[in-house]
Amino acid sequence: MVSSKLLCNNTYIISEMEEAIDYYRSFPRVDFSLADAEKSDVTYKYFNNSLQETGKILTVENVRREIVNKTIPMVLFIHGWTTDDTSPWYGPLKEEYFKLGPHNIIYIDWSNAGNKSYEVSSANIKPVGKFIALFLFESGVSRKNIHLVGHSLGSHLASFIGKSMIQLTGKKLGRITALDPAGPKFETPLMGYESRLYCGDADFVDVIHTDIQLYGYTTPIGHVDFYPNEGKQQPGCPPRDENESISRKSTAQEAIFKQIEYQVTIQVKENPREVIFGQHIDKSARGTYYFKTNAQAPFLK
Repeated sequence: MVSSKLLCNNTYIISEMEEAIDYYRSFPRVDFSLADAEKSDVTYKYFNNSLQETGKILTVENVRREIVNKTIPMVLFIHGWTTDDTSPWYGPLKEEYFKLGPHNIIYIDWSNAGNKSYEVSSANIKPVGKFIALFLFESGVSRKNIHLVGHSLGSHLASFIGKSMIQLTGKKLGRITALDPAGPKFETPLMGYESRLYCGDADFVDVIHTDIQLYGYTTPIGHVDFYPNEGKQQPGCPPRDENESISRKSTAQEAIFKQIEYQVTIQVKENPREVIFGQHIDKSARGTYYFKTNAQAPFLK
């Protein structure tokens, strides 16, 4: 039964939030048998400096030849459902990485497989993950230098890239950063760690929760899970400004995650450990962390 709230005038209304939560909780688990993705559904655009306006198209066959410097970090941007490699966060994030130093940046476009119905798109992350893992394996770049940055459904796709790389090599990728990983169809007890984002998918997995209990995954699933503003309503959103986690070194405080029915609280611990949020985090960090953002740029304090 959907619970209700007592108002000052002693009338009851159904909470829209609780209705929405119930709706998304009712979604069945991902049916991977619906997957229909093909290798040609994924394209890779390669940038190795900030002066490039257009990325060079890579294939599994030519990636080893085209990526000259295999000793520098490789970062792959992975969009979510119903979008592509023109996602507004790709460009600014690319520029911030180049400000840090030399990088191999790859724009992933899996929209041919990811812009179908949510049922089919969510199933397609499994074969698409295998295709991208093979691409990375063929690249010759050290697994420890590979960093996947996935948004929403792309976060779970990053998970399957990591899982597939383990199957190919017996070893893990360096890092997965999950930006608001998708909740619907994934946040159900029937979806075990083998079917969704999981801390075992890479040497280090950090997760940023910004839309919990609705479109975003609610519970902690990484080595480190960040809950800005308790992972709920984000002040000043839209627009998004993910690049600040690259350019600024803001701190987050260790916290305790609690969930009772519809109520989720992120409570800062007494004498909490503090870590740098985002790109510059100490990879030995573990646990749940909270920080508050500004309502306008700069969002990070």
